[in-house]
Amino acid sequence: MVKIIEARGVPVICMKNDTRAGYVGDALYDSKDNVAGFIVDGAPGFGRKYIRLEDILKLDKTSCVIYDENSLNKYARSGALKKNGFYESVIGKNVLSEGGQSMGVVSDCMFDMESGIIEEIELSRGFMEDIVEGRNSINLKDGVEFGEEFIIARGNKE
Repeated sequence: MVKIIEARGVPVICMKNDTRAGYVGDALYDSKDNVAGFIVDGAPGFGRKYIRLEDILKLDKTSCVIYDENSLNKYARSGALKKNGFYESVIGKNVLSEGGQSMGVVSDCMFDMESGIIEEIELSRGFMEDIVEGRNSINLKDGVEFGEEFIIARGNKE
């Protein structure tokens, strides 16, 4: 799985000629709020460009590899892909257990590279706790309820 925030800012490398095509920018979502691609900041040419998820050969916190510049597409705001999706709607929200205990704040989302489906949310409990104990994550399949102000993690009675 890939973290959305870790993907941002990594260089987009064209494998065919070993050149940089720009940097990974904001995630783009399809109509089901699955990650469908990324804006490419600093791409050559005019207008905004993006790469579809299926055109990415490798993506991690150090690089994004595509075959060549033909993998870059022109981005139209009126197109099928949207910039504001699931990630933007949950980032910074408080997560509570079923028992009402604070579990932390959503700091990132992790998605599957094959399908684009967001499968987990990562929680932050504050700088010091994150460093000492690490961050926890919640698998969305385990039962999560999304409200206006809070997210309730089902199965966590604490």
